[in-house]
Amino acid sequence: MHSNRSEIGTGVDVAARDLADRFAEASRAVARAQAAQARVLADAADLGMRRVAELVSTSSREAELPFRALAAELGVAANMSDRTVQRRMNDAAVLEESFPATFEAWDAGRVSAGHVAVVLEHGLPLTDTQARAEFEVQAVARAEETTPGRLGTALARIAEALQPRTLTERHREARASRGACVRDIGDGMAEFSTIQPAVLAHAMHDRITQQAQAIKKADPTDTRTLDQIRADLVADILLTTTPTVETGAGMSDGFGGLGAIRGIVNVTVPALALAGVTDEPGELVGRCPIDPATARALAGHATGWDRVLADPITGCVLAVDRYTPSADMKRFLRARDQHCRFPGCRQTAHRCDRDHTLDYALGGETSTCNLACLCKRHHTLKGETGWTVRQLGGGILEWTSPGGHVYIDKPPPAVHFTPNTEPPPF
Repeated sequence: MHSNRSEIGTGVDVAARDLADRFAEASRAVARAQAAQARVLADAADLGMRRVAELVSTSSREAELPFRALAAELGVAANMSDRTVQRRMNDAAVLEESFPATFEAWDAGRVSAGHVAVVLEHGLPLTDTQARAEFEVQAVARAEETTPGRLGTALARIAEALQPRTLTERHREARASRGACVRDIGDGMAEFSTIQPAVLAHAMHDRITQQAQAIKKADPTDTRTLDQIRADLVADILLTTTPTVETGAGMSDGFGGLGAIRGIVNVTVPALALAGVTDEPGELVGRCPIDPATARALAGHATGWDRVLADPITGCVLAVDRYTPSADMKRFLRARDQHCRFPGCRQTAHRCDRDHTLDYALGGETSTCNLACLCKRHHTLKGETGWTVRQLGGGILEWTSPGGHVYIDKPPPAVHFTPNTEPPPF
């Protein structure tokens, strides 16, 4: 009892800390159980392969029957669809064969099923055995210290750096797969989807999100959710060309309202790639690499430039041009943070507040070493709850929960690919 009173006296929320510890251990137990289930499925896939090898005839239909039979056996025992079980058998076999270290980390409860899915998503396109092994070492280390959402962005960079073919070549081929389709889903509904280059897809989503927010603001009585308004806008834009609602927006393109809203995408481009000296990919900030040609085209139409200086080894942002205590500091923070700096959050920086780590009212300076991007949810969490944060230098934040747990959040690296430093060919 004396120990508990002492902890309470220090401001630590003992009950919250106990719940966090129990939840973390329960989550590790769930991960271990899911990994154990996947091991069984991998064993079933191995047995299925051995039974296929024993078949006299190897037609595609007959070769699948041992797998189907085993999937049905396991599915009925666990009250699961045999199709789902067969798909998961295949996934478990691939994981066991191609990503053994990831499987071991899952067995130990150090990573979750969500992390494993992200590793598979970004690692499978790497067909070279050595490249995939190198990828996995880095992937497991990253997975153990971040959320699946943030992990995807990091692994996209790592996988891209290990690809033997350039993104330009692969993007040229992949771009040919763009299209749009409709799939009936019942109850008088259908799903309309389109495959687009990443820059266009994210810009499209950002634009209709801004439009949906403008509609909600213009009509507080509108009971639709943002998702519902986004869906209605897609139909409205495609079927009537321009949605019409007056929001006080400009008339830059001949019409006002929602039509004046433009999608926002943040793209970083290595200077040597921009000059055409190297073929390094650019990056759709916080999302995925993009081909150099698209990055150069976007740069060519940019109305302004933000020159970012970064450490060539660590990738940490050192400075931006035209340093002043206002707009330029915001550019610095967007370049350094890229997203909300609460552990695990991926809300993009341009949708975040610039928060004083040490409150201005308490003497905190308006400087980059006392500022960080926080989304409104986590800005409120910091200001209105027992969560605290302090800057450790270099943009590294140390968050402390009400229960006394400490979490370190590092800014994402600004340099992701090794430049070709050979003299230009001219």
